[in-house]
Amino acid sequence: MRVSASTTQIHVLSGDDWALFRDIRLRALADAPAAFGANLPEAQSRTEQQWRNRISQRTQFVAVTEQGTVGTVAGAVDTDRNSVHLFSMWVDPRVRGTGIADQLVQTVVAWAAANGHTTIHLEVTEHNSRAERLYARNGFTRTGRIGTISRDDPRAEFEMTRTISETPS
Repeated sequence: MRVSASTTQIHVLSGDDWALFRDIRLRALADAPAAFGANLPEAQSRTEQQWRNRISQRTQFVAVTEQGTVGTVAGAVDTDRNSVHLFSMWVDPRVRGTGIADQLVQTVVAWAAANGHTTIHLEVTEHNSRAERLYARNGFTRTGRIGTISRDDPRAEFEMTRTISETPS
């Protein structure tokens, strides 16, 4: 499949887009279950209202090409840290390596900057070197903070951060 990031459109989802959000999230969980704190069976059991509620708690972006919806990422304001949290990043394996992941990350960074935020942070599951390279390429560095995905999921994840005014090297 030939896809170019230059022909990719990024859209923000609303509550009325809950079915599209559900579909891409289920695809992400089926493709890369180790990359997320959620699991496929739990996500499949969510109701329409639960999907709508999830969208209302974040700004959810999707990447769309002529092949359909091929990627997603979320951003949310973390008021406790006065920062934006980038999370739920996923790109369809058929279009990885085309620049769409970079475009999604840059979209969240631009959204955060446009809303007056100066820092952005994220967590990367240990051993997800491809994701770490993506984030490093976009100006993120490890902070040294390491935690677990959740109480029920002891896999390690580490934090990365970026000052939004910085230009990635």
